[in-house]
Amino acid sequence: MEHGSERTFLGYECTASFVIELRELDLRETVLIDVVDAGTNEVKGVEFDIPAKRELRARARTAAVAAAQEKAALYAEAAGAQLGPVIHIKDVDAEQVQSYRSHNSHRSGGGEGDLSPGKVTVSAGVVLGLSLIGG
Repeated sequence: MEHGSERTFLGYECTASFVIELRELDLRETVLIDVVDAGTNEVKGVEFDIPAKRELRARARTAAVAAAQEKAALYAEAAGAQLGPVIHIKDVDAEQVQSYRSHNSHRSGGGEGDLSPGKVTVSAGVVLGLSLIGG
């Protein structure tokens, strides 16, 4: 197109996004076939999740703190010291760590195809700073 020439309208492009929450996993392939038959031409992803994630995450955080304290006690003992009070706690974003792991490794627990449900991992991480006494 030369500078100054008129533009000609050719048409519209439309994008519509939606999320389907499905509790009956046996229907997953049927639902995807139906949405493709209805005109969907791109499926960005299929995710599996669980409703009790908040409660499980709380339990994982408690376990993460206990594991950090256990590891710190081992190091303190090796250094000839005792653990003092907690001086710092920092939550590690478990969703970000989990997302990084799933994009950089093979998914485990699934079946033959991408639509096969596998495991839903709920994790937590913590950076725990403890003071030392003696040593």
